[in-house]
Amino acid sequence: MKMNEHVIPTKDGWAVKVAGGKRASKIFNNKPEALDHAISLAMKHDVCMVVHDGESKFEKFVCKPQTGNQHVVLRDNTWAVINAGGKEVSQTFPNKGAAMAHAYDVATKNEVCMLVHEKNGKFKSVTCPPDGNPGIIELIRINMKH
Repeated sequence: MKMNEHVIPTKDGWAVKVAGGKRASKIFNNKPEALDHAISLAMKHDVCMVVHDGESKFEKFVCKPQTGNQHVVLRDNTWAVINAGGKEVSQTFPNKGAAMAHAYDVATKNEVCMLVHEKNGKFKSVTCPPDGNPGIIELIRINMKH
């Protein structure tokens, strides 16, 4: 499974790290150098670049338009679903569960991933249906039906 490249601040500078990875692939003294490196990796691996601000909060996505991963992020006290290929919020929801359910449905339909971010904007988890196993949303739905 392909994972997006993240540009995040660290105590040592700006790191480029694959989503879900424990270690940075490289650390830079400044953000522009990290962005250049992340862009080249994202293009090489045909993934998106997720840029974080100085407080590690989500700032923006840089993707090819055809990349359709669905991101669930907190925006203006509502949970938003953003298509990674776009810059605009596609839909907002009053709670995280509803946003995740919508993002999961869209991801499943389009065979892309759902990426969930914490309230502070940091990346939390990824579910890429269909992967042969139910994702977290399907497990919640299955449990709710019984």
